[in-house]
Amino acid sequence: MRRLSTSGSARFAAVLASLTVATAVPVALGAGSAGVSVRATERGAEASSAETRARAAALTLYALEAELARARTGVAEAEARREAIAAERLSVVRQRELAQRSIQVSERRLAELVRTLYEQDGAEPLAILLGAGSLEEVLTGLDHLDRAAGVNRLVLERTGAARSRLATLEARLSAQERELLRASEAGKRRLQELEAKAAERTAYVGSLRRAQNLTAQRVSSLGAQAEAAERRTAGLRVPAAPSAPNPPARDLGRTLTVSSVGYSLPGRTASGLPVGSGVVAVDPAVIPLGTRMFVPGYGEAVAVDTGSAVRGAMLDLWFPTAADALRWGRRTVVITLR
Repeated sequence: MRRLSTSGSARFAAVLASLTVATAVPVALGAGSAGVSVRATERGAEASSAETRARAAALTLYALEAELARARTGVAEAEARREAIAAERLSVVRQRELAQRSIQVSERRLAELVRTLYEQDGAEPLAILLGAGSLEEVLTGLDHLDRAAGVNRLVLERTGAARSRLATLEARLSAQERELLRASEAGKRRLQELEAKAAERTAYVGSLRRAQNLTAQRVSSLGAQAEAAERRTAGLRVPAAPSAPNPPARDLGRTLTVSSVGYSLPGRTASGLPVGSGVVAVDPAVIPLGTRMFVPGYGEAVAVDTGSAVRGAMLDLWFPTAADALRWGRRTVVITLR
């Protein structure tokens, strides 16, 4: 706290005594108007903060919904592909079963042919040669015998190759089906997570909108109260004595060059109000408490706090986080007094 000299204190006490009775009622109303203005400023800052949070939450919700749509499409595609591969694998299994039956039939026929060659007379190549009446009969008999055995061998070879090929294809399709099943299950889990997040974000956006509407109503009500109090104060205000000192910031509507510092601390201000966006600490000898102002780069603010380090043309600007305060740092600005 700054100490006054003895002569300055005497002059100040004399002026104060001469104005006490004349200004008692206007000061009381002015204090009430300033308090309402401060509350209106706080509500306005809350409404602006709620709007910012609502926009950010809405953007996040839109991004979640887009990701949710992509996840649904991915799950549907994985399910369709898995069903197609399952159908293809079932067809391969049936073909392999048919090839297996063909091999069994060919093996049985070849066995019967071999048995016939050894059991029936005249079926051996030598018997065919000795029993033939001509060379043409010999060639024809040998050709029939070789052809019968060759057909069965060819069937066995082809069906065996087909069975191996189908078994390889079935194994590959089974692996693809398992992989798609895992992908589909992972996609479904991700889909459930996104749906839960989207529902939570939707509820959050709704709560912010309700809070925003409620704050806007309070700001409107407080603004009307402040205007009414100012009108009552203007009707009862008594001009100050010529000898009374006039602080520079009393001439509202002007600009003032000040040095500003950002800070972020919890607690209450010197006026008893809680700290918040738009709260400014000033030197009351330069800027009276309750003065509204516009700070470039910061926005609307109201002087409701003081500080031991705030002396002269200085401002302390409150920020919600230390990072925001550090980004502001110390800078010189030209403020507009309201």
